[in-house]
Amino acid sequence: MITALTLAPIVAALLILALPERRARGVALAGALVSLALAVWMLVQFDITAAGLQFSEKVAWIPALSVHYFVGLDGTNALVLLLSALLAPLVVLASWQHTDRPRTYFILLCLLFTGLFGTFTALNFFHWFLYWELVLVPSFFLIKLFGKGEERHSAALNFVLFTVLGSVAMLLGFLFLYEQTDTFDFIQLDKKDVSVSPLIFFAILAGLWVKVPLAPLHIWQAPAYAAAPTPVAMLLTGVMSKMGVYGFLRIIVPIFPEQLKQHAGTLMAFALVTILWGAFLALRQTDLKRLLTFSSLNHVAYCVLGVGALGIAADGLVDAHALATQGVILQMFAHGLAAAGLFYLVGLLEERTGLRGSDDFGGLSAVTPRFAAVFFILTFCSLGLPFMAGFAAEFLIFSGTFAVAPGLTVAATLGLLATAVFLLTMLQRVFTGPVNEQYKSMPDLTRNEILILTPIIILVFWAGIYPKTWLMFSQLIP
Repeated sequence: MITALTLAPIVAALLILALPERRARGVALAGALVSLALAVWMLVQFDITAAGLQFSEKVAWIPALSVHYFVGLDGTNALVLLLSALLAPLVVLASWQHTDRPRTYFILLCLLFTGLFGTFTALNFFHWFLYWELVLVPSFFLIKLFGKGEERHSAALNFVLFTVLGSVAMLLGFLFLYEQTDTFDFIQLDKKDVSVSPLIFFAILAGLWVKVPLAPLHIWQAPAYAAAPTPVAMLLTGVMSKMGVYGFLRIIVPIFPEQLKQHAGTLMAFALVTILWGAFLALRQTDLKRLLTFSSLNHVAYCVLGVGALGIAADGLVDAHALATQGVILQMFAHGLAAAGLFYLVGLLEERTGLRGSDDFGGLSAVTPRFAAVFFILTFCSLGLPFMAGFAAEFLIFSGTFAVAPGLTVAATLGLLATAVFLLTMLQRVFTGPVNEQYKSMPDLTRNEILILTPIIILVFWAGIYPKTWLMFSQLIP
């Protein structure tokens, strides 16, 4: 089942090659919808009373090196897989009017979908790393070939250089880990008492650090997000930034508990710096895409703050451990929805006007009330307003971290205050005040655009009003 979900976009890519170019978007959408249907079916069938893997598939690949094709679903990856599968068809729909080399564009999107699905389901480092790197290739070409502005070339190059260097460090770390453990299997490594050189731990940590990213290795992020086509930016902020956080939960927390415990304070301190620095950088932005990029940097760092708390909570603070774990997983889901939706809306604004500066607009709530309403909802979700997904996630993270590191947690709340300042300022500049004469005839959201945003809005409120539906997938994580 998981294999079919992962390979459906690849099949779509092959069909796009064989069929007339005008069929590319329809075939890409069909492949993405197949993956979404399979993901939803598995979550509906997911047994929340049974600990361990479900829907697992394991086949010997290179037995001499303990390399197996091994995939499975559990509380750690269930929600992030659903997030990826949900955004895939929405991204295709957001690209529906794309006319520049559509065959190449939609094939690259399909490859990116497969890389994301594989990264979130693979349980053997060998092919997990193949998927991890597969994500990089189409992302690079989508930014370089289809991005906007001359900076897209340097943005794509910086994106590749930073992530490849991180990946090389992680690969070397795992090779040395294999020398000591004779396995690449994440589940087996979880059961072993892994005692390794600090260099191995830091090498693997570096690969995840870059992908999240955390300061000071975040400098590739803003140019890449700003230059990427809007649908690609939706994936970058909505899902790709979660790959690093997922890596922390799948690799660092279960396989290196002692090392994480030893360095948890430092990790939380860097997460705090990223939270505050991201908020500070966002306060200085007038470009809406860059503002949302630094907002994303700020919000994803809350996940890493929760991961650091897991290292400290390992000493028996069961409630703190459970709260932080569920908070991190729900925050990945909540932020992925809100950030992807906001990037889509900013993309629509740029498409209609050719501009995306917060000072370029004014009074849009009177001209485009539906657009303004959705923008407000998703912004309030990012602010952590009660009854929305962001509030439930951040409340759980802060509850878990406060139990083990109250000082750092209190300092991190300053990031929430700064977030409120720059997001509310953005809303004020764009949607309130006198209407700019130039945009009095700007069209509101169309029926197709509402169709793309509706599932995001539904899930934002569902996860905020009744988070139990989503938390139950992670309640059995030890």
